[in-house]
Amino acid sequence: MTATFNGKVFKIPRGYKGPNEDGFYANGHGVEYALVQYGRGEDAVVCLETVYSRHVRSVELEEVKIT
Repeated sequence: MTATFNGKVFKIPRGYKGPNEDGFYANGHGVEYALVQYGRGEDAVVCLETVYSRHVRSVELEEVKIT
């Protein structure tokens, strides 16, 4: 599955469902994640990060190069 964020396409890892009506993705345990960007320009990193959880977890996403 892929997601478009800020004009770029990113690969969503297996095991995540979504996006739901709020734009969040959920893993198999029901924990919700949002797409978040850290940094700017070529150094920017896009992650899935927990939304409503006591334990913060980030999953760095791989950009899909469209040819």
